[in-house]
Amino acid sequence: MASLSEVRICNRALSLLGSKRITSLTENSVNARECNAIYDETLEDILCEHPWSFAQKRVALATVDETPAFTDDNMTVVYQKPSDMLKINFVNISSAIFKVEGERILSDTASLKIKYTYRNENPQSYFPKFVTALATLLAANMAYAITNSRTVAEQWLSAYETIRLPKAMSVDSQQGTATMPVQDEWLLSRRAGGSGSIGGNTGQEVWFPVGTA
Repeated sequence: MASLSEVRICNRALSLLGSKRITSLTENSVNARECNAIYDETLEDILCEHPWSFAQKRVALATVDETPAFTDDNMTVVYQKPSDMLKINFVNISSAIFKVEGERILSDTASLKIKYTYRNENPQSYFPKFVTALATLLAANMAYAITNSRTVAEQWLSAYETIRLPKAMSVDSQQGTATMPVQDEWLLSRRAGGSGSIGGNTGQEVWFPVGTA
């Protein structure tokens, strides 16, 4: 069986639209030009939808010797943003405040570690339902240009949002123990009836979710 490639994924999308297949993204054809124009953007779009297991990295951020123009928001620590980062999913310190600004990550906290979604451009690392979802989104994004039908574009976008993406996310979420929200000190003290200590294991690295996936 031939290895999975960008061309094969694009051809799956073209097949969904009932359109002619391509042999490369650089061939001189309308379909190849459309695929080439939207592939990278579409890939990044779907990678940001969910913390896919095949597109995660954990790093201790490297600081940059820079001073922000102002620090009224307490953002005094400047980190270099990883060059392949698309979206931060977890941080190791629950109280940390941070902001992504250009190629930097500013924070009020030193020694910040993050888990992030990176731009994984290797199709052979994707699992089947992710490929199906990606092909469906590609079909939706180029449907109007190829079929001149907004109805077809809307149909495939609906299929992506309501069927293909949820199924892919469900399968991927089964690749490890579910990540549970971390309760804060205030809530735990309320439940325990005191404010001086927090129950649970100590000495373990804990990662705190950022936003929603």
